[in-house]
Amino acid sequence: MVFLDVLVNYGCRRWLHKEDYSFDEGGDKTRSSSRPSQYPLLGFKDRHLEDDYLEYLVVASRARIILGYVTVILLYGSGPFALLLVNYDLNIWLEQFYGFMSEKEKEEFKESAPEGTLWKYFPLSSMSTLYAFICLVLLMFILGGFVAYLHWTQ
Repeated sequence: MVFLDVLVNYGCRRWLHKEDYSFDEGGDKTRSSSRPSQYPLLGFKDRHLEDDYLEYLVVASRARIILGYVTVILLYGSGPFALLLVNYDLNIWLEQFYGFMSEKEKEEFKESAPEGTLWKYFPLSSMSTLYAFICLVLLMFILGGFVAYLHWTQ
């Protein structure tokens, strides 16, 4: 969906702009049709009208969008982030212990690990990378919501 939006808005915008729909002072439309024409999945044929409509929609839905950001941050913070944070010391200790093993011991460790555990499928040498990635995703959620909030308050 994001790819389609980027393709439509930045790649094909001038080709999709087919009409300039306007209203007169009395509220009647200057065109004969009662509604502005639309593409089946790509929005209005008047791209300026599409921009105005999307801006109005964002302003009208501000509370729901902020609630969605807060919910996502709380779900992510209480889900995968909190579960990995609880076992942080154990996982870092296992990563260091794994680094001192020989290649044969590493293979035996992987084979003896029960099914469904993280270190059966991913090497323990990458646990720090996993923690960095999870913290980065949480930071992106928080900063994305903050930037969106700053954009709406202007």
